[in-house]
This record gives sequence, structure tokens and C-alpha cells, in this order.
Amino acid sequence: MDITLDDHHQDLGRVARHLFETRSPLTTVRQLEESDRGYDPDLWHEMAGLDWLGLAVPEGQGGPGGSLLDLVALYREMGRTLVPSPHLGTAVIAADVLARSGSRHELLASIMAGTSIVTPALLEPDGAWGPDAVTLPARRTLDGFALRGTKLLVPYAHVASQFLVTARTAAPPDGVTLFVVDAADARVEKLPNIAGMPLFAVSFDVELGPESVLGAVDQGWQLLSPALDRAGVLRGAEVVGAGEKLLDLSVDYAHQRKQFGRPIGQFQAVQYLCTDIAIATHLTDLFVRQAAWRLDQGLPARREVALAKGYASRAAQVVVHRAHEVHAGVAFMLESDVQLYTRRAKHWELDLGDARYHDEVVAAGLELAG
Repeated sequence: MDITLDDHHQDLGRVARHLFETRSPLTTVRQLEESDRGYDPDLWHEMAGLDWLGLAVPEGQGGPGGSLLDLVALYREMGRTLVPSPHLGTAVIAADVLARSGSRHELLASIMAGTSIVTPALLEPDGAWGPDAVTLPARRTLDGFALRGTKLLVPYAHVASQFLVTARTAAPPDGVTLFVVDAADARVEKLPNIAGMPLFAVSFDVELGPESVLGAVDQGWQLLSPALDRAGVLRGAEVVGAGEKLLDLSVDYAHQRKQFGRPIGQFQAVQYLCTDIAIATHLTDLFVRQAAWRLDQGLPARREVALAKGYASRAAQVVVHRAHEVHAGVAFMLESDVQLYTRRAKHWELDLGDARYHDEVVAAGLELAG
């Protein structure tokens, strides 16, 4: 197994870093946190022009036919610069589900063109994750389904044109059905959060026809799960990019900050803190690339995905904690860039399943193997 990023991936990473550092520096990230929209539409359309909104969509469905490793190269730079974007929900999860379903071709095309934002609404009010945690009911009617309930922590719900909604239509296992719901048929309420992201509660009270069902009834999680695997790997790639940037910030600060007449970087305890950031970042990178490579090769990767996301969830907290120890109290000030990563890392840690959830996936696999 060769998980080395080739020249193509490195070139893509360099282009992405230049674009994001130019068009979305941290000063812009701060401004977008306070804005009503929460992302830059011009950058979104620029990404569409680069084919980054359908990067891994097969050529037969109008995409460039890229790989998950292509997206890993892109997401490392997104994590490094903290680009606020609905890319993961729309261009990864929704686009992958639509491509696999073989339906709603016009909606997939509009995503790739940058004219539609389709936001997954997955998390239930109890905060649990996984197929058995889906409880929002979709009651069968004469003409389709009645969808009534609320999803939480839905990103970019205020700018979505459609929602990709998981609902319970039968008892587990699976028993989940995927629905495409127009944003006009939902009510959104902004949720304050430490990450500074545009996250919302989305409530549904709507009658849906059979054309709103994506994939097979009662088998929605089977359609959704591969997209969530890819998204989990890419969350890990964001942690890698953030860890690389935090290492740069911490090393630079350790060279500049003086105590007892010399730079604090000369003290072994500070060197250990920077080393912890480097180790956690490097191991996350290895887990991410291993999982991405297996998915690209069409090999079983459930364990590798769980290892990648589980380790990334823990590493997200390690890298920001060690960076805070290097910077001391100054990193808690809003003027510091470190606190931007700290707040975003809390969302990365818990989104798409926390470390404990993915540990249980790994453990279940070991039991079956035994």
C-alpha cells in the first residue's frame, strides 16, 4: 500500500493554499463569523469554476472523476486556513449521495455549478450518532410521507436550497429513509456555538410525495453511509491542516517570546509541546491517507475510517491544547489566531461521530473478526 501523495496531489494542495490564503485569510474568517451569510459566495463560485464542487463525482455523471485523495489535499488546506464553506455538506455528502442514487441529476449538476447548496440535516436533538440514532418520524400517507420533527446543528441551513434529511420509516436495522426537502418547507433557527459556525435547528412539518425519497425506502443509511465515511476522513484532513498551521504558529512564537533572557523555544518543556503537535498531526495524516487510499481502491475501509476519524477527534484537542500551553494566556485573547483553531476544533471533535463512537465501531469489527 502506497499512501504517498503524488505530484498531482501536491500541486493541487499548492493551488488550494494560494487561493485560500489569498481569498480567505484569517482576517476574512473573522469577518465571516460575524456576517449573516457565514461564507463567501464569490469564493464558492470560484471553487465551482475549478471543478472543486464535484471533484470526486464520476465523469459519467458530469464530474471530473477525481479521487478522495484529491479531496484530502484540498481539505488539508481548508483546515489550515479555516475556510468557512458549505463544501463538506454539499459537495461531499450530498453530491456523493446523489451520484450513488443515480437520480436527481439536475440537482447534482446545480451543486457542481455552484447554484445549489444542499445541506444534510442528520443530527437528532439527543446528540446521538449513527443509524439507530435516527428518530425523526416520517409517517406514511396515501400520497407519500408526513415529515414532522427537528434536526440540530445543521450547517449553513440559512442559505440552503434543499435539505438532505434522514428520517425513521421502519424499525432498525436501517429503517432509515432519505428525503430531499425544499428549504421553503422548513423553519430554521440559528444556534449559538463555540465554533463560530453558522449552525441551525431545522424544523419540518410537511407532506412529501414519493419523488422526495432518495434511494430505496427503509434503506437510506446504506446509501448515506459511504458519503459519511468520506466526510469523516476529510474532517481528519482538516485537523491535519490545522495542526500544521498551529505548529508553525507555536514554533514562531517560541522563537520570539523571551523569558529568563532567552527564547522560550530553548527550554525542553516547550520543545516537547511543539513535538506533541507534530506527532499528533503526523499520525492523523497517516490514518487519513490510509483510509482515503482504501476507499479509492474500493477496498473495505470501515475500520480504517473509524480509526482516522476517532484519532482525528482526539488529535484536534491535543494540537490546540499544546498550542495554548506554548502561547500561554495570550492565546485565549480574541486577537490571537490560536483561539480561532481552538473553537473550530471543538466542532471537528464531535461532528460526524466523536472518538467514542468510532472506538465502538473498531471494537465491533474486532469482535466479528474474533
